[in-house]
Amino acid sequence: MTNSPAARPLTVRNALPGDLAALVALSQKTFTDKFGHLYNPEDLAGFLEESHGAAVYARWLADPRNLIRVAETETGALAAYLLCSPLSLPAENALPGAVELKRLYVDTPLQGRGLGSRFVDEALAWARSKGAPEIYLSVYSENEGAQRLYARYGWEKAGEFIFPVGRHEDLEFLMRLPL
Repeated sequence: MTNSPAARPLTVRNALPGDLAALVALSQKTFTDKFGHLYNPEDLAGFLEESHGAAVYARWLADPRNLIRVAETETGALAAYLLCSPLSLPAENALPGAVELKRLYVDTPLQGRGLGSRFVDEALAWARSKGAPEIYLSVYSENEGAQRLYARYGWEKAGEFIFPVGRHEDLEFLMRLPL
């Protein structure tokens, strides 16, 4: 066994209130690593505070309707997370009780270990346990890797919308999967 981050064992568990600071740091890091190059620094900083800040995650952690799972390294560092919630995306004609896979991020050193697929499986199991008739997600129109992952599970494009990051506007694909 090597000492590389990819070879170390991970623990996947429910997020706890005490994970707040680490979850916020991971959220901001993974978003910035993946998409930060798209935005000017002011737009990125404002978006991270508004959408990936402590107040947002504290509310999500406190809401029992949400599922927040984390992957923790043997050193206790958070390396990936999944967030599912009641539907908040602009999904026209969504069925009552539809839910959302809101966020799924894996830190770069741990990508390729199956965490994304594991978290999708957990999201689908959670949605089914809630009796949800369908699950939605949004994905950046140019994030082809994530689109391929979701397509393998049968998600289909259900629409498009504009996702603002400060003054910048991204085209997002709305994806739907009947359960």
